[in-house]
Amino acid sequence: MTVEEEIRRIDTDITKLKIQFDLYFVGSVPKPPTYQRDALDKHLKKLQFNLKSSGDRFLYNSVLNKFNAYSELWMKQLRVKEEGAHLHPLARRQAHQTASSAGASGGSNGSGSPAAHNAARRRGAQRPGDHPMSDSWRIPTNRRDEAALKKLYENFIAAKDRVGDQKKPSFDAFAREIARHTAAIRGQVACDTIDFRIHSKDNKVSIKAKPLK
Repeated sequence: MTVEEEIRRIDTDITKLKIQFDLYFVGSVPKPPTYQRDALDKHLKKLQFNLKSSGDRFLYNSVLNKFNAYSELWMKQLRVKEEGAHLHPLARRQAHQTASSAGASGGSNGSGSPAAHNAARRRGAQRPGDHPMSDSWRIPTNRRDEAALKKLYENFIAAKDRVGDQKKPSFDAFAREIARHTAAIRGQVACDTIDFRIHSKDNKVSIKAKPLK
């Protein structure tokens, strides 16, 4: 393997590592991939002594800058997550109550507004198999929003009920699938939020995702 090929392989490994960190931050995996990050760091430091051409050095510096930028971001997110885990129990309870209240009132997706309820009634009046008017649920890419996930899941199951689809995933399986989609999209597009919309057509229910910057 040439030096250039090795650098490009590391670049691919960084992208895969980013997806693994994204999965951790949205709650899909229990532990952060710090071991893989440290291994890549050692590999990059070792590789710098094998650079012989200006082209290899340019490519190496580009990949190194990418890795350092991600590493800095991961460290900040890990600190935020750790600080949140060590909140006083009363502070955690207050945060949970605030999130629950936001979820009950529709949260940021506006599903609790009169306009959203009217949209829900319009959806209920449609025949099975029709393409319903869809609300959107915005899911953050750097943390797990339990309230938004549950709203999206409940409406997804309701859409399946309307078309008579008996294949319904559990909430945990659904949340893992959304987390995988979120991580995959964020691995391709730099975004803080993803807009998920439920669509129904020809007695089939699907979810479409759109990254938001």
